[in-house]
Amino acid sequence: MTRKRSSFGDKQKEEFVSAVSHMLEVQLAAAGTSKISESLELRALGYIYGFVDAALRTIGEDMADNSVGIPVTFQILRKLFPGSEQDYLEFLKGNIGKNAGMMSAVMYGGQQYIDFNNGKLAAPMGLARTLIAG
Repeated sequence: MTRKRSSFGDKQKEEFVSAVSHMLEVQLAAAGTSKISESLELRALGYIYGFVDAALRTIGEDMADNSVGIPVTFQILRKLFPGSEQDYLEFLKGNIGKNAGMMSAVMYGGQQYIDFNNGKLAAPMGLARTLIAG
């Protein structure tokens, strides 16, 4: 049985990472920060995970695919939080699906991306709101 070869190659991944990172960087800039305080890690990283997951799904990719989800998430975290990407990825892996607060943030981030993608939201700002409100 042959497996369908994905057209989501390195160049497409780079473009995807750049585009999604930019949308999230805008939110960090609006919040006036480039860091996540420890008390906000669950909600902020959950939002980012959900946002990335929804963006992947809209192009027919799956976060659960180990050749896509982990490397793409790592590269986005690396662009947003240089030097903290590995810690944040490990934090996500340790908490995703196990923490109700994080899962709520995952749903929020995902829904914001979908609403933005469908033209129902002018600009996704849930990450900024989370970081500002604390």
